[in-house]
Amino acid sequence: MDASLLTKDLFILTVFKVLRQNLARTLFALSGISLGIASLVFIVAAIEGSNQNAQNIIQLLGPNSIFVRSGFGDKNSVRRLTYRLNVQDFRALKQVYGIRSAAFLMLKQKRISVGAEARNAYTVSAMKDFLNVFDYRLKTGRFFRLDEYSSFPKICIIGTELSRFFFGDTDPVGKTIKISKTSFRIIGVFAPKGKLPSGKSLDDRLIIPINTYRKFIEPEYKRLFAIKLKLAKDMDYDYVVSQVKEVLSLRHKKDDYVIVTPETVRKFLNIFNMTLSLYLGLASLIALFISGFVMSNIFAINVRVRAWEIGIRRALGATRDAIIVQFMAEALTISLMGAVLGSLLGFLAIWWITPLLKIPTVFPMKSLFLAICFSSATGLISVWMPARSAAYLNMVHALKSRL
Repeated sequence: MDASLLTKDLFILTVFKVLRQNLARTLFALSGISLGIASLVFIVAAIEGSNQNAQNIIQLLGPNSIFVRSGFGDKNSVRRLTYRLNVQDFRALKQVYGIRSAAFLMLKQKRISVGAEARNAYTVSAMKDFLNVFDYRLKTGRFFRLDEYSSFPKICIIGTELSRFFFGDTDPVGKTIKISKTSFRIIGVFAPKGKLPSGKSLDDRLIIPINTYRKFIEPEYKRLFAIKLKLAKDMDYDYVVSQVKEVLSLRHKKDDYVIVTPETVRKFLNIFNMTLSLYLGLASLIALFISGFVMSNIFAINVRVRAWEIGIRRALGATRDAIIVQFMAEALTISLMGAVLGSLLGFLAIWWITPLLKIPTVFPMKSLFLAICFSSATGLISVWMPARSAAYLNMVHALKSRL
């Protein structure tokens, strides 16, 4: 093949001339490729986002930890909003063989204010082992002393979001903050912990000692939001989980609690990814197949419409390979345009839809590579037969098509 043909104005101009002359059909093929690529880009982003979400959850759980969250009872329960776990459950779980340490979580949303500034935030109770079991680290200040758990000091440790909201870049340690109408002295700021899968921030919280919580926040301290257990070193994780399940099953109905382990997170992730890949993958393949079918028909029609042009080029010395390259270049142009447009649509879908699915927003660059590969393959495969038929047109019959 004469490679110089690729650099001639006729080659480049013909590519865009054909696309412009068959604008409606070109746009139809382009839309099919774009939708297929958009689905593909979104699949990759959603899977990576859900993987990241799972890792965040596992990291929040911590190594060798079991998280037991209170349920609300079954659908026939009279009071479904009452937490089902209680202090007796905590004491029973703490005695399970293999549990090294344990702490329960109780929290309540309260009005937090500093001067004229105010906002709602969760106030969390902290028993003696709470900060260690729930893996809190300090950014500045100090933790509670042992004697402060058994007395009623009006002190607190706040999250970085509360610190930034009320005090900006100023160190808040030693300053005063109000929970409802009661003033508390800030003794520390805990290091950032990130967000829950629901999107709620763990840094928009305020922690106070347990007896202080009982006195000023929640006097009737009977129900627990959650219990976290940490295993002793070298314990069989599955065995301890089975013992925890056995203890809870003796004390509660199945809907009264939820046990969260790294394995449950991974199982949910696999189901989510499989479902997402199945439905969106099928939609992506159908869109690409339809767009390929349309492109194939468009170019088959173009062969007949442009027979005289093909005959002229052949008469002027263009080889069959040059004709094939011409048609393949036109298909590749549409495919690359579809890859770009589809990627933009995919990124818009990622921006708007992934927050609704409660998964991190991720823009994976490898999806661009996949978009180019899949769209190019769709275009080149679908146009191969029309391009080959164009290259093998009878030159005399092609030139007579204008007569």
